[in-house]
Amino acid sequence: MSYRDLDPHQAQAELQADPTLRILDVRTAPEFHSHRLPNATLIPVQELAQRLGELDPTANWLVHCEHGRRSLTACDLLAKAGFLKLANLRGGLAYWAGSGLPLVRGR
Repeated sequence: MSYRDLDPHQAQAELQADPTLRILDVRTAPEFHSHRLPNATLIPVQELAQRLGELDPTANWLVHCEHGRRSLTACDLLAKAGFLKLANLRGGLAYWAGSGLPLVRGR
Protein backbone atom coordinates (compact mmCIF):
# COMPACT_ATOMS: atom_id res chain seq x y z
CA MET A 1 0.00 0.00 0.00
CA SER A 2 1.46 3.35 -0.99
CA TYR A 3 -0.86 5.49 1.07
CA ARG A 4 -1.70 5.89 4.74
CA ASP A 5 -5.05 4.94 6.24
CA LEU A 6 -6.34 7.50 8.76
CA ASP A 7 -9.34 7.32 11.06
CA PRO A 8 -11.44 10.51 11.29
CA HIS A 9 -9.71 11.88 14.40
CA GLN A 10 -6.25 11.31 12.90
CA ALA A 11 -7.39 13.01 9.68
CA GLN A 12 -8.84 15.98 11.54
CA ALA A 13 -5.61 16.36 13.52
CA GLU A 14 -3.59 16.36 10.30
CA LEU A 15 -5.93 18.88 8.67
CA GLN A 16 -5.52 21.19 11.66
CA ALA A 17 -1.75 20.74 11.80
CA ASP A 18 -1.02 21.05 8.07
CA PRO A 19 -2.71 23.91 6.19
CA THR A 20 -1.24 22.61 2.92
CA LEU A 21 -3.06 19.27 3.18
CA ARG A 22 -5.54 19.08 0.30
CA ILE A 23 -8.82 17.18 0.39
CA LEU A 24 -10.04 15.12 -2.56
CA ASP A 25 -13.69 14.03 -2.46
CA VAL A 26 -14.32 11.18 -4.92
CA ARG A 27 -18.10 10.92 -4.39
CA THR A 28 -20.83 12.06 -6.78
CA ALA A 29 -21.89 15.70 -7.14
CA PRO A 30 -25.23 15.15 -5.33
CA GLU A 31 -23.40 13.54 -2.39
CA PHE A 32 -20.90 16.42 -2.34
CA HIS A 33 -23.63 19.07 -2.31
CA SER A 34 -25.44 17.26 0.50
CA HIS A 35 -22.48 17.25 2.92
CA ARG A 36 -18.72 17.60 2.61
CA LEU A 37 -15.47 18.61 4.24
CA PRO A 38 -14.58 22.30 3.90
CA ASN A 39 -12.36 23.20 0.94
CA ALA A 40 -12.63 19.76 -0.66
CA THR A 41 -12.00 19.29 -4.38
CA LEU A 42 -14.66 17.14 -6.03
CA ILE A 43 -13.63 14.66 -8.71
CA PRO A 44 -15.89 11.60 -8.80
CA VAL A 45 -13.87 8.38 -8.79
CA GLN A 46 -15.22 7.39 -12.21
CA GLU A 47 -13.74 10.62 -13.68
CA LEU A 48 -10.45 10.55 -11.79
CA ALA A 49 -8.27 8.81 -14.40
CA GLN A 50 -9.27 11.38 -17.04
CA ARG A 51 -8.84 14.35 -14.69
CA LEU A 52 -5.48 13.57 -13.06
CA GLY A 53 -3.99 16.66 -14.71
CA GLU A 54 -6.15 18.85 -12.46
CA LEU A 55 -4.33 17.60 -9.35
CA ASP A 56 -0.83 18.37 -8.10
CA PRO A 57 1.02 15.05 -7.70
CA THR A 58 3.53 16.67 -5.31
CA ALA A 59 0.84 17.87 -2.88
CA ASN A 60 -0.21 16.13 0.31
CA TRP A 61 -3.72 14.63 -0.25
CA LEU A 62 -6.47 13.31 2.01
CA VAL A 63 -8.83 11.23 -0.14
CA HIS A 64 -12.35 10.34 0.96
CA CYS A 65 -15.75 9.11 -0.14
CA GLU A 66 -18.90 8.23 1.81
CA HIS A 67 -17.91 4.85 3.31
CA GLY A 68 -14.26 4.34 2.34
CA ARG A 69 -14.47 1.98 -0.64
CA ARG A 70 -14.27 4.43 -3.54
CA SER A 71 -11.46 6.33 -1.83
CA LEU A 72 -9.39 3.13 -1.69
CA THR A 73 -9.84 2.76 -5.45
CA ALA A 74 -8.87 6.42 -5.89
CA CYS A 75 -5.77 6.07 -3.71
CA ASP A 76 -4.64 3.04 -5.72
CA LEU A 77 -5.09 4.97 -8.98
CA LEU A 78 -3.30 8.05 -7.64
CA ALA A 79 -0.40 6.00 -6.25
CA LYS A 80 0.05 4.28 -9.62
CA ALA A 81 0.04 7.73 -11.27
CA GLY A 82 2.97 8.84 -9.10
CA PHE A 83 1.24 10.66 -6.23
CA LEU A 84 3.46 10.08 -3.19
CA LYS A 85 1.71 11.83 -0.30
CA LEU A 86 -1.67 10.13 0.03
CA ALA A 87 -3.93 9.35 2.96
CA ASN A 88 -7.25 7.54 2.83
CA LEU A 89 -10.03 8.52 5.25
CA ARG A 90 -10.99 5.14 6.69
CA GLY A 91 -14.76 4.72 6.84
CA GLY A 92 -15.34 7.88 4.80
CA LEU A 93 -17.64 10.71 5.75
CA ALA A 94 -20.08 8.31 7.38
CA TYR A 95 -17.42 7.42 9.97
CA TRP A 96 -16.36 11.09 10.18
CA ALA A 97 -19.93 12.23 10.95
CA GLY A 98 -20.47 9.28 13.31
CA SER A 99 -17.38 10.43 15.21
CA GLY A 100 -19.08 13.77 15.86
CA LEU A 101 -16.76 15.77 13.59
CA PRO A 102 -18.10 18.79 11.68
CA LEU A 103 -19.28 18.77 8.07
CA VAL A 104 -20.47 21.48 5.71
CA ARG A 105 -24.11 20.77 4.86
CA GLY A 106 -25.99 21.92 1.76
CA ARG A 107 -24.68 24.04 -1.07
